[in-house]
Order: sequence, then structure tokens, then C-alpha cells
Amino acid sequence: MSENTEIRSSLESLASEPLDERIMYYRKPFMVLWAAIQEAASDVSEDYGLPQDMAQLWVAEQMRQVSDSLVDRLAEKAVAHGASKSNVARAAGASPANAERRFPRLKGEGVHERLLIDDVLDAME
Repeated sequence: MSENTEIRSSLESLASEPLDERIMYYRKPFMVLWAAIQEAASDVSEDYGLPQDMAQLWVAEQMRQVSDSLVDRLAEKAVAHGASKSNVARAAGASPANAERRFPRLKGEGVHERLLIDDVLDAME
């Protein structure tokens, strides 16, 4: 069995698990993220006079955009390391037939613009 076939089988098994079983794998990172959003929102609220719920919404939206960018980057990395585009799409919850629509940068056409994750990582250096 090829590695991509094994990956596909694993992804299908994971997708068939009950939701509460799947949530177990990302519950702890989510708790850390939620705490970080609340902390950052406190700073935004204090600095800009926003109500806490609006500051949380703003910070969470910024995190969503960065996370989306990170998913795109990880998709590229997985393909560069030999994963099939179909399995990359499956891992991201997209139809394998729509891999290049979900991840346009996987088409390999021309020079790509920087992703938001690039700017965030640069700011951390």
C-alpha cells in the first residue's frame, strides 16, 4: 500500500469518528487559543475603548485570518513533502476534486504573493 493510500485511509478513519472523539485532538490547543484571545482582547479593549465582546470578536477574526493563511502554507508544505493534493484537500475538509480550487497555490503557477502568516512570522523575529 502506498503512503498516500495509507494517509487517505487514516483521514477517512478520522473523519468517521464521532465529533466528541475528534474534538479531543484539538480541545487543549483551542483552550490555549481562547485564553490568548481573551488576553489580547483585554489589551485591545483598553487601548481602543472597545467593549470586551467586540474586542474579542476583532482579535478572533484576526486569528481566523492568520489560521486560514497557516492552513494554506501547511497544504503547500505537505504537497512539497510528497502528499497528494487529494489527501491535502481531505485533511482540510474539502473535496479531493476541488483541491486546487481550495488551495489555488497548489497549481504551481508563477510567483506567489506572501501569505499573511509570512508577515506574522516576520513580526515575531
